Amino acid sequence: MELWTAFTLGFVGSFHCIGMCGPIALALPVKSKSSWVFVANRLTYNFGRITTYSIIGLLFGLLGLGFALSGIQKAVSLGLGILVILAVFLSPAISRWINPAGKVSHGVNWVKQKMHLQFRTHGYLSMYTIGLLNGLLPCGLVYLAAAAAVLNNTPWEGAIYMAAFGAGTLPAMLFIIFAGNMISMNFRNAIRKAMPVVSVMMGLLLIIRGLELGIPYMSPVLAFVEKGMTMCGIK
Repeated sequence: MELWTAFTLGFVGSFHCIGMCGPIALALPVKSKSSWVFVANRLTYNFGRITTYSIIGLLFGLLGLGFALSGIQKAVSLGLGILVILAVFLSPAISRWINPAGKVSHGVNWVKQKMHLQFRTHGYLSMYTIGLLNGLLPCGLVYLAAAAAVLNNTPWEGAIYMAAFGAGTLPAMLFIIFAGNMISMNFRNAIRKAMPVVSVMMGLLLIIRGLELGIPYMSPVLAFVEKGMTMCGIK
């Protein structure tokens, strides 16, 4: 997937982070009264988030490499796009079906406990660790980006894709840190209602990409497998 889709998804959907990750960002401990230290701590926290996103992208890019070599990348793109759109319209039913007391909930509690321990200390390492752990918390926006990252041809492309997604979320995250109290509840609710629209648009983009319409940067012809087979002497 092209990097512009990752950054755009991160930027457009980042105001969703105001309601999800915003409380964590606002609660970050600061020992020094220096404004420079304050900014550096917050940037370090966000760098930790982006690091986790990059690792997720690396893993999904590895999976994408397998899809590309198997020649099913087109089908995967179409399938993911359809699943994303279905998930938007079936989200109430999915929420009722998922057991909140299951393994996912236990995993989230473990992450929160580790984050709580880091909140007791101060320093760049703690900020970075909090960011790393924050990136592991359940987030539909991250899942959406990871679904697109799996369509990259190499693990490194997947990592860079998710890093670009994380960079796109920075403006909103920095805004909430410096002007959190200025954001009204009505604005937060409006952003929350807009997220399904963003998800449907991303799902449509995945479907269009899978159709291989030959549109540059949006629906290119997926020729990776053909080139790879020629290089290996299979073709």
